[in-house]
Amino acid sequence: MFEDFGFHEFTGSAKLRLPYRLLVPSDLSSGQKYPLVVLFHGSGERGDDNKKQLINGVERFARPESQAEHPCFVLVPQCPLHLGGQPIMWTGEREEMHQLKLSPEPAAPLQTALELLFMVQGKYPVDQDRVYITGISMGGFATWESLIRHPQHFAAAIPVCGGGDVSFADQIKRIPVWAFHGAEDPVVPVKCSRLMIEMLSKAGGNPRYTEYPGVGHNSWDRAYAEPELLSWFFSQKKIVNKIE
Repeated sequence: MFEDFGFHEFTGSAKLRLPYRLLVPSDLSSGQKYPLVVLFHGSGERGDDNKKQLINGVERFARPESQAEHPCFVLVPQCPLHLGGQPIMWTGEREEMHQLKLSPEPAAPLQTALELLFMVQGKYPVDQDRVYITGISMGGFATWESLIRHPQHFAAAIPVCGGGDVSFADQIKRIPVWAFHGAEDPVVPVKCSRLMIEMLSKAGGNPRYTEYPGVGHNSWDRAYAEPELLSWFFSQKKIVNKIE
């Protein structure tokens, strides 16, 4: 299945080399445009082998039956393990991912990944109204931050055991979100997702939230196995006046 993902590299404005894998729909038809899903992996898949980032979550979008029902591009960049000798995350150099104050500028890995996303959208026949974002743990934080920084860009989001700066809830309240978290997560406190969902709801949004009782950090296996996940995700379309 993963052999269908091409090996690529991208260097953006931050001069960071970012490996990435890209699945292109097998039945590209002339004149037709296709959805694009970008998936941000977790901290355990960092590196430069351009392989580990496919371990978690990607299969649900790439398996033959999924592609048959929902043909789409699947973009999976890989975050480096270190930058300038320091451990690096999608959203910054800190190892502590529970700092939820948005920095003035995105960290180099996230900035590069977003520039990569924009490049792919311009190069391939992507339906600009159906660009979807999802991420796991460290990638869940990247998902929330991407929504905040580019609220008019995405049709829907699935952040898994992540969190974000709740002060920006009003800015993203119209974007369809389905968040997941394990109630007993010892790595990313469940309050990170709870607070985002609470503030989105208070702002007038209508987010979906699934919390798994008794589940620890790995809530992604259950999240990406949800029967309704793909039908919900791909039914969403960006509406120009969605963001107020």
